[in-house]
Amino acid sequence: MKTVYSRPKSLKKATFHYCPGCGHSIIHRLISEIIDEMNLQEKVIGIPPPGCSVFAYNYLDIDMAESAHGRGAAVATGIKRAAPDTIVFTYQGDGDLAAIGTAETIHAANREERITAIFVNNAVYGMTGGQMAPTTMIGQKTTTSPHGREVRKEGYTLKMSEVLSAVEGAVYI
Repeated sequence: MKTVYSRPKSLKKATFHYCPGCGHSIIHRLISEIIDEMNLQEKVIGIPPPGCSVFAYNYLDIDMAESAHGRGAAVATGIKRAAPDTIVFTYQGDGDLAAIGTAETIHAANREERITAIFVNNAVYGMTGGQMAPTTMIGQKTTTSPHGREVRKEGYTLKMSEVLSAVEGAVYI
């Protein structure tokens, strides 16, 4: 039996523009399939902050609210508290969640905020040229670490999932 592709109704009819090898288009598809499967299109609000994640507006046919860079968890918290019956999620890259937004993310988890954070970690600042990020792995080459990340120069890789797993309020990592 031949499987026929069916575009989820919560995924806009648009051509993805992401760089080759980028996982955003796959993640958008997965998010839209879940939204459709659970019949959440009218109940969900997405928060994509600056970075490549902000382009989710172009592809997901749901309510969206943009936040300042690194403030996805804070904006999501405010929306969820104002509209507790909605399902609120952030869609954040590593530059946003694991760099400028580290504090907001950790404190939202510690308060057991009823939000979901989708963390897209490609271990570089992808939108601005592939520079080293806090999540860049030891030895990984980037435009700003052409010989690879060195612990003595740049420190260790920030492992956000492991950090959040130590927060008692975090529910699912």
